[in-house]
Amino acid sequence: MLQFYKAAPLENPPHRLLHGKKGPAYVHVDQIDSIFTYDELRDVAKAVRQVGGHEVHCLAWEFEMELSRKKEALVAETGVNIRLKYIPREIMESNRKEVQFFEAGALEARAIVKDDKVDVELVRFTPALAEVPEKELAALHERAIKSPFDFIDFWAVDFDYSPDKPFEHHWQDFRTRKDRSLKTHSDLGWKYEAPGKHQIAVKVIDVFGVDTTAVLDVEV
Repeated sequence: MLQFYKAAPLENPPHRLLHGKKGPAYVHVDQIDSIFTYDELRDVAKAVRQVGGHEVHCLAWEFEMELSRKKEALVAETGVNIRLKYIPREIMESNRKEVQFFEAGALEARAIVKDDKVDVELVRFTPALAEVPEKELAALHERAIKSPFDFIDFWAVDFDYSPDKPFEHHWQDFRTRKDRSLKTHSDLGWKYEAPGKHQIAVKVIDVFGVDTTAVLDVEV
């Protein structure tokens, strides 16, 4: 894994959670096919701070929902710069020599309630960015700041989300070859059968094929 990421393994790791280094940054590799959680990230960040490090790259197959947003509190708390990178499935192919590690994106959306009907508006999106040459990465970052929604290929809303059931596509919009436009506001006018508190999940798939999800609380 570290070889694919072009990181050097640590022969005598200063902490059990730190597996390699890429430049000045420590690298943590999560267990295969597991979800990397906030609690795990906190432990890794504290380990980096404990050994005097200032940056860590966390490689995982899947990240806990909204972890990209939650990590900001840990950055402020520990002073450790954190980067979350998806381990690509292609790494399992025996003939693969190089793969791209995409950085986890971040999504912010808001629920709009009008006359007991609910819709969702995209507010902010930070797309997943690959390990690319510095010049290309700078250009991608600039475009991502100026026009972040340009990186979205598809997004969908589950208006009755629950962590213990699969995501349901109650509303969706996507770009096609002929029509490259994309709505940033749903127009379903979802109405709940019973008043009270509900959760909404918003899923975005970007041009790199990486999905990013946000969960909203709404009361009607």
